Amino acid sequence: MRKQSLIAGFIALSFGAYSEELGLEEILNRVKTSNPEVRVKELDVKIKEKGKNKALKNLILPPINLSTEEDWQIVKDEGIGFKEIEAYIPIFQGGKMVYGYKKAGKELEMAKENSKLSLYTWQETSVDEYFKALNYKKQYEITEATLAALQKQRDRLDGLYKENKLIPKSEVLKVEADIENNRALNLQNAQKEQGAKEALMQLLGYDLDKKITLDEFDTEQYLKSIGVIKKVEDPKNTTLGKTQELMVDIAEYDVKIAKADLYPSFYVKPSHKFKEKVGDKLVTKNEGMVEVGFRYRFEWGGTLDSVDQKRYALEQAKIKYDNNIRGIELDMRNKIREIESLAGQSEAQKKRVELLRENLKIDNLRYDNELVTTFDYLNSVNQLRIAEEDYYKLQRSLVLAVIEYENLYR
Repeated sequence: MRKQSLIAGFIALSFGAYSEELGLEEILNRVKTSNPEVRVKELDVKIKEKGKNKALKNLILPPINLSTEEDWQIVKDEGIGFKEIEAYIPIFQGGKMVYGYKKAGKELEMAKENSKLSLYTWQETSVDEYFKALNYKKQYEITEATLAALQKQRDRLDGLYKENKLIPKSEVLKVEADIENNRALNLQNAQKEQGAKEALMQLLGYDLDKKITLDEFDTEQYLKSIGVIKKVEDPKNTTLGKTQELMVDIAEYDVKIAKADLYPSFYVKPSHKFKEKVGDKLVTKNEGMVEVGFRYRFEWGGTLDSVDQKRYALEQAKIKYDNNIRGIELDMRNKIREIESLAGQSEAQKKRVELLRENLKIDNLRYDNELVTTFDYLNSVNQLRIAEEDYYKLQRSLVLAVIEYENLYR
């Protein structure tokens, strides 16, 4: 029994210590399914779907009124029952209901495009946090190695000082100060890495305490995986271009709906009376009839002004559309140039980091053998630290530029 308990405890401990590995691809896929803001936008699409369905039902199904309204004495004597049922069937309303249904369809399309844009936005935000965490992790590793070298130097100098007084106490104190400075720096690196990880967890819909390990990013493999970036021929076919076009379509339907108020509406109203009030009594009637009529409501300047307002709004939408399409095309051209530039910069920075890493290894050996001063050694460390940070910034910018361009293209 005790053995089984130990095994169960070991299994529980193993599961508790399990850490999920996350790379760039896993992060992008997770945003699609679990980001809270993306899910909110998906529900917006469902809301618009219901709006379109409601507009269709209003278009093809007439409203029915089944009613009974009597004074209290009649209710006491006769009870509650249906008095009359009637249906209102519009024959002509200037196209208001038809245009309302078509507008609902365009609003549904707009919600779908906005849902895509929301996904792209939160993917980009998640990528940003991913590279922040990787950078702070690398900074922590560099500083840990620096602390080990400084501690070794401090122990050597302290020994020389205590044994033969061959060096002044100030040399020991300087190294100790450098050690404390790097310890403080690593506390900050650890906190920032954890903060970036937790921000990423929130974006991915995970519990903030979830254990994760972020996979290192490989620029060369990433560029190979995406292959040749397809250049967009027509910005109108992009997600942003489609949203701009839908805004114009919706504005056009608003004008048509406003114009519908300039026309009278014709309708048919079939009805059937079950009972009719005669004096203080309800008499069974049980007869049907069909009414044909029209309604016309004109608010003088109000109706015409509403039409003009919608026309001006349509003109605004068209001007914005033309300008924004040109802006999208310009953004895509600039983004292609940015990607090409960042790819070259990343490759050069990668080589620089490799060279500085090798240089630091040599300086570590020289430092151990007292061939360089602490100042020179820390200078080499800081050069590598800055180079690594710049490299992650370039990688992050490159990935974001590619994602932004692909999102513009979709």
